[in-house]
Amino acid sequence: MNGFESKVLNFIRDNELLTASDKVLVGFSGGADSTALLTVLFELRKLLGIEVYALHVNHGIRQEAGEDASFTRDFCSERGIGYFLVEEDVPRYAKENKLTEEEAGRGIRYEAFEKCAAQNGIDKIAVAHHQNDAAETLLHNLMRGSGIHGAGAIRPKRDNIVRPLLCVSRNEIEQYLREKGLNYCIDATNEENIHTRNKIRNVLIPYAEKEINTGAVDHLYRAAERFAKADKYINSVAKAFFDKEVICEEGRLEVDINKLKELPDVIAEAVALQCFECLTPARKDITSAHIKALLELTSDSSGTKSADFPYMLSAIRQYNRLIISKKSERNPDSSFDKETEIGLDLQELSAGEKTYELPGMGQFKAAVIKRKPGDAIPSDTYTKWFDCDRIQTAVFRHRKKDDRIYIDMNGRDCEKKLSKFMTDVKIPARERDEIYVLADGDHVLWVPGYRMSSKAKISEDTKSILAINFIFGGKNSG
Repeated sequence: MNGFESKVLNFIRDNELLTASDKVLVGFSGGADSTALLTVLFELRKLLGIEVYALHVNHGIRQEAGEDASFTRDFCSERGIGYFLVEEDVPRYAKENKLTEEEAGRGIRYEAFEKCAAQNGIDKIAVAHHQNDAAETLLHNLMRGSGIHGAGAIRPKRDNIVRPLLCVSRNEIEQYLREKGLNYCIDATNEENIHTRNKIRNVLIPYAEKEINTGAVDHLYRAAERFAKADKYINSVAKAFFDKEVICEEGRLEVDINKLKELPDVIAEAVALQCFECLTPARKDITSAHIKALLELTSDSSGTKSADFPYMLSAIRQYNRLIISKKSERNPDSSFDKETEIGLDLQELSAGEKTYELPGMGQFKAAVIKRKPGDAIPSDTYTKWFDCDRIQTAVFRHRKKDDRIYIDMNGRDCEKKLSKFMTDVKIPARERDEIYVLADGDHVLWVPGYRMSSKAKISEDTKSILAINFIFGGKNSG
């Protein structure tokens, strides 16, 4: 056993990542990181008392994908490691679901891991995140405005997923592979500084190590560890308050504002997030801006004040009580005006950004931006971008009988009735009339939270872009 293997062994034991008799499935891309992970677990299998298996997902993105699959298959065959291969068309899946290929690939990989583990009685899934990944994630999340939770995002274990290489750096991994005389696959796209993560990996971190501190990666990883521990403690205190003080009914929460205000700000924020998580299917669209907006309702206890949030949620302050609920279950006196429309003056927006208030969804900012030939196509997560050259009018309104939306099907814009689309994506029938859509006549450009029309997407030929960013409320994804 060499120093690298000893270090990983101690990390596994200290963090109780694996136990004797575990069957462990390694996500094996064939790259340096996963090759090192599979090798070290294979070398330690007898000491740990584990069985090691490998799964390779062919994403169908790169021309070399077939060669990567052959490499991983041969690698496992030479060592007698149980091998599984999953082949998916990630570009098509990303296009159909309006995701980046990175997002689609990650989702498909983890779905494949879980499915394979369930079908083969496998206990743990091992992935090859290391210290550099933790450092990149810390910087990436901090620069995007994440709080403590995002800063400590990569943990040694989560449910049945373990990360045995978090104790080593990328340099240590490459040195280990050299010592073992092992080859690995190289993904050329990792060297392209197109995506934010690649810029952090290939530009920012090397600069920090060279010009600021040679131990930058290790120090960033240690900071992420401390953030994770702080986040765990804060959430445990917030959970104790939530369990004791928050009254939970189906689709509705209620808490005493005076007791909430006694908490330190960081604990109150965690309680607010737990309230959202209790009522929502996911936390993707819940941002620090929403947490701030919710807690601002508690700034005083005189009279009544309300605010709207993603996932059809509404919060109302009634004197010293804060009530959060699904809109369909909120104050029965609240009215629903199907005739409400918010029109966007595209000419006015060409002169500058404007803020609007959309009932039931909150505030959003809109602007028309000029695009020069060759400019990168925008892809910010929290802003939706529309080809303004193809839009005559843009109005937020409720659905109408003849509305239609266009879906990309193998490169073709296929028309679908909005009513059929809402059925297909399982929007509850009771919510369909209350949902706002962005429309140009009877062409629905966007159903917030679900999908943009394929005919509204920007292209290399787009000269004018309509940008819409919800601030408080409104699901932004889709």
